[in-house]
Amino acid sequence: MTVVAFDLDGTLSNPSKGITASINYALEKVGAPRKEPADLNQYIGPPLNEIFSEILNTRNAVIIEEAISYYRERYVSIGYMENVLYEDIQEVLEVLIVRGIRLYVATSKRTDIAKSIIKYFDLQRYFVQVLGCDVQQQKHDLLKKIINLNDGHTLLMIGDRSYDMNAGRKVSAKCIGVLWGYGSSVELKKAGADVLVRNTSEMLDYIKTVHNFGVADL
Repeated sequence: MTVVAFDLDGTLSNPSKGITASINYALEKVGAPRKEPADLNQYIGPPLNEIFSEILNTRNAVIIEEAISYYRERYVSIGYMENVLYEDIQEVLEVLIVRGIRLYVATSKRTDIAKSIIKYFDLQRYFVQVLGCDVQQQKHDLLKKIINLNDGHTLLMIGDRSYDMNAGRKVSAKCIGVLWGYGSSVELKKAGADVLVRNTSEMLDYIKTVHNFGVADL
């Protein structure tokens, strides 16, 4: 049996509007200048502490946590709904579960926020579990949990950033880098992606080689 772990932001959905607006909200609250939304897209994917450490040019944990708190204040209330599901994603999920593939979400977001997004898109029925990075957790910890729940089965990690590929490599998962998100082909290759895919059809073709099933036209 094949098990697939999907990243969320930049892989299943495009969260640009909500994330960039929430970052700017946090920057204003801590007295830092706002940035152009397009300049903030590079921060979609990494953990929040890394994002604000870089933007604010500080390692002061108190300042970083204050910014994260303001970010979540806006994101939890409205930001998570400023989100668009990528084309054909729901159809892909349907194909995979019909073929007996177990699906998970593994994201750097908090679990409660990730579940809210999946519920917002009405995708709960496709996933065995939605896993987020809560206190002191990293993405590879989530993948270890998935492996433990599915002992002996092949795990695929699908994501758009180096963080996803690095997490997959740490647990010896096969890694698919998607190019419709926010990571470049250079970033994904450097992080050890087994394959890069430009669209959902190419993604299904690769999963087919691992799971050995015929892919229906979307």
